[in-house]
Amino acid sequence: MSESTKKHDRVLELYSRLLTGEVLHKDKLALEYGVTTRSIQRDIDSIRDFCSNQATRHGETADVIYDRTIGGFRLVNSRTVTLSNAELFAVSKILLENRSLSKAEIEKIILELVDACLPTAEKKKMSELLRNELFHYVEPHHGKCLIDMIWNLSSAVYHQKLVHIEYQKTNGSISKVFVKPLGITCSEYYFYLIAYYGDNEKLHPGYPTIYRIDRIQTYQITDESFSIPYRDRFEEGEFRKRIPFMYGGKLQKKQFLYTGPDINAVLDRLPTAKAVKQKDGSYLVDVEVFGSIGLTMWLNSQGDYVKILS
Repeated sequence: MSESTKKHDRVLELYSRLLTGEVLHKDKLALEYGVTTRSIQRDIDSIRDFCSNQATRHGETADVIYDRTIGGFRLVNSRTVTLSNAELFAVSKILLENRSLSKAEIEKIILELVDACLPTAEKKKMSELLRNELFHYVEPHHGKCLIDMIWNLSSAVYHQKLVHIEYQKTNGSISKVFVKPLGITCSEYYFYLIAYYGDNEKLHPGYPTIYRIDRIQTYQITDESFSIPYRDRFEEGEFRKRIPFMYGGKLQKKQFLYTGPDINAVLDRLPTAKAVKQKDGSYLVDVEVFGSIGLTMWLNSQGDYVKILS
């Protein structure tokens, strides 16, 4: 058997042993195979090169690492990002059309997704499809990079930590408040922090306050924790359905008659809406929202298609 054949068989055998979970020790292997430790290191490097160029059908990649705690080499698996061309294109379009991030942030996210998800042959095609939209992307006028703040506030939500914020209102004045963060949501170009202000939850008003994150001038996550009884827990998904226009206020119910061409446009805009078709083809719609300003503005914008009943 030639030396090259011996090496080939040895590498395959070592890889097979790694797959079974065995920890490989260079000194022991050198003695076992009658070679130098340098030869074993080259075998391991060959396995590493092979692993770096392979991915399973499930998107898992393998790597050979040296584990100092056990003094040997072992195989570890990691999950890679796996999106099809169609899925990646759809996600990119959603991000671009949402327009809630700065141009620098959106470019970085999309380009890294393309680089991580697609093979080299497909990257050029996807980049060409998205290049024009990235070039003409119009960022929100506040021009702020918000990703780090959004993540930090999300951590405060998770750990239930009191946060002190300096918030710029629409009239330009600055308010300094301690808030109990409950959730993060995104709607029509902006990210919002949903939070209880002060001791509001103890008064059981039924709704928290909404803060536009780009208007938060400074924030400090404190070490002080808060808790909300399970019966009063905040259901972010249910709350989100009732603030389609991001205006706060007490929970209210409204009823209106819709005579427009597409009731689905109403149902998609108002997630809590329930519509009953009338004999004349119109729809009687009942909806439940927090506050009334946003809903009233939207209903008025529908012109003769909507008649507010209550």
